[in-house]
Amino acid sequence: MTVTTLVTPSHVTDVGRLRVALRAIGVIAHRDLLRQAKRPGVLFSQAVQIFFFVLVYAVGFDGMVGSVGSVPFSAYVFPGLIAIQVVSIGVASGQTYAWDREYGVLRELLVAPVPRVCLPLGKVVASAGLVTVQSLVMIALSPLMGVTLTAGRFAAAIGCYALTGTVFSVIGLCLATVVKRVQTLQATVQLAMFPLLFLSGSVFSAKNAPEWLSWIMHLNPMTYAVDLARQTLLGEGGLMPWWADLSALGGILIAALLLLRIRSGR
Repeated sequence: MTVTTLVTPSHVTDVGRLRVALRAIGVIAHRDLLRQAKRPGVLFSQAVQIFFFVLVYAVGFDGMVGSVGSVPFSAYVFPGLIAIQVVSIGVASGQTYAWDREYGVLRELLVAPVPRVCLPLGKVVASAGLVTVQSLVMIALSPLMGVTLTAGRFAAAIGCYALTGTVFSVIGLCLATVVKRVQTLQATVQLAMFPLLFLSGSVFSAKNAPEWLSWIMHLNPMTYAVDLARQTLLGEGGLMPWWADLSALGGILIAALLLLRIRSGR
């Protein structure tokens, strides 16, 4: 009697695990997006915030500043104002992770037979998807601010803000894995947001900053996101080549993902 042993190739099992992990990420992202949809007040407050920034900086300061080089001030700051919204939502996404941990939802989700990193990655997908849709709407309105918009710039800008949302969502989740208490995390995020947003060149030209301030701004990861977005939408006004901004954001994303992988495995 001959006994035949069936051996499952390792690549088949790897593909199966990948499908399970991707499905888990999709389920968690869908859950977070539904939670956002059921809280329209949060979306409304975010819209009011960006409207306030546009009203003050793009409209109020336009008559006083006039232009930056050959670009109207309203057009110059508009890419940075979109970046403020994207980064704010991305960093704040870590607080949903903290609330899930606080109320025991995280413990229940970790029981599922999927890699633990799938939970934060699902939240990254949800946050990046949300900010991409919001940035799409704001980019479509950019001609009102004096931005000359073409199909190529429109598509490139969406990709730029999607990358920015992903990078800062991962950073926000890394922060949530380090700071355990929700109240402490909220205070830490609020403390970090102002220098992060306003020392990025989003609302003023970094080229005119003092040298010591310029060095600080180059240590700010948001500086590269704003610079890339401004070059993408305006075609000029960059502090450095677009590929340098893209490389910096890619390096920051890889480093943040490695830290997230290490922290989420604990």
